[in-house]
Amino acid sequence: MRFIRTLEPVMVTRLSHIVSLISFSVLNLGAFTTAFANEIDANIDLRYRLESVSQDNELKDGLASTLRSRLNLLVKPLDAWSVRVEVDNVTVLGGETYNSTANGHANYSVVADPSGTDVNQAWVRYSHGPGTFITAGRQQVNHLNQRFIGGVGWRQNEQTFDGYRVQHQSEDALSYDIGHYHNVNRIFGPDGNAADEKGSFVAAVATWQLAPEHQLGLFGYDFEFDNPQMRSSRTYGVDYRGAFAKYANLRWELTVAEQTEVDNTPNSFTHHYHRVALIWAAKPVTFTLGQERLAGDGVSAFQTPLATLHAFSGFADVFLTTPNNGLRDNWISASSAVFGGKWVATWHDFKSDAGAINYGNEWDLVGSYKLTARLNGLFKAARYDGEQHAVDTTKVWLMFQYKL
Repeated sequence: MRFIRTLEPVMVTRLSHIVSLISFSVLNLGAFTTAFANEIDANIDLRYRLESVSQDNELKDGLASTLRSRLNLLVKPLDAWSVRVEVDNVTVLGGETYNSTANGHANYSVVADPSGTDVNQAWVRYSHGPGTFITAGRQQVNHLNQRFIGGVGWRQNEQTFDGYRVQHQSEDALSYDIGHYHNVNRIFGPDGNAADEKGSFVAAVATWQLAPEHQLGLFGYDFEFDNPQMRSSRTYGVDYRGAFAKYANLRWELTVAEQTEVDNTPNSFTHHYHRVALIWAAKPVTFTLGQERLAGDGVSAFQTPLATLHAFSGFADVFLTTPNNGLRDNWISASSAVFGGKWVATWHDFKSDAGAINYGNEWDLVGSYKLTARLNGLFKAARYDGEQHAVDTTKVWLMFQYKL
């Protein structure tokens, strides 16, 4: 493992400039907010992360030291109207000893955190009655557990969507979220070749709170990519989360879906998906036993290209694209509040859905700490032992997040 190198003078100068800009913004925005407290909300979020990647191949070990600075403004100029503008800057602190996917350092392992400044969100919203919102512009979209569409909030560059959206939120009845988007701002931006993914993306989800411990969700996604290298698809499914009446410490989650081709897809296919988990809160430890299946037939497989992929199939990120033979992920995890923080350990066993291929296994460990009222810390590690899919991979993260 490589340690952080001495900061180069140019990077120190750059960081000082950013800190000066942030300080200036805080002072001026603070005064402006005091004068118009009912109309403007401003905040700044600073997130530093050190990420190390070591792979059993010819690539050099990657080490990324990055700071994400986020400025968020929410303005309410008129009754029922609101405007949000959110700007992110990602700065590399130290040498760029990693492949950011945009810096040309292809001889290093990938850490997909390119440097640059980008508008993360910019939208106008109209509130039409209690709980109903109409939004236009660049926005975050996170449905359910983000398995099919999400913001990939783990990466320093967040994934956001340009388009139109109608939402209705209700705590005890029907809630829905329906949107049409024409561009996806990927995590590889703002200047990378894959920074934008254009097309026609329809995303819809509806949830019913059937009882205090039971929620039913229906979802549908019609993704048509302009880029022929991205496979368009249509996905429909059901999500259910509940608890056992006689055993209050037992909960379960079930998701099933079917995915088919759309008009501009060159090959026809039908693939199925399921995710089932049993959660046992045996205080002070909570155990989870689960399986996720993304079907494949050797030619194609169930894909979720706009999901928050890092949250699924292991933190080592070796299954960002489902292999053509599909994927079965059997996992068990244990979580507990120990050592002053919350820790979660997970073991994954990966196999193909078709062809009896052993993909390997993975251990994941994550610990999160609330250090002060505004400062959070996180340690995370992943170790993937590959068999017939990818090389052995070790990743380690150390992260601090401060909110002003």
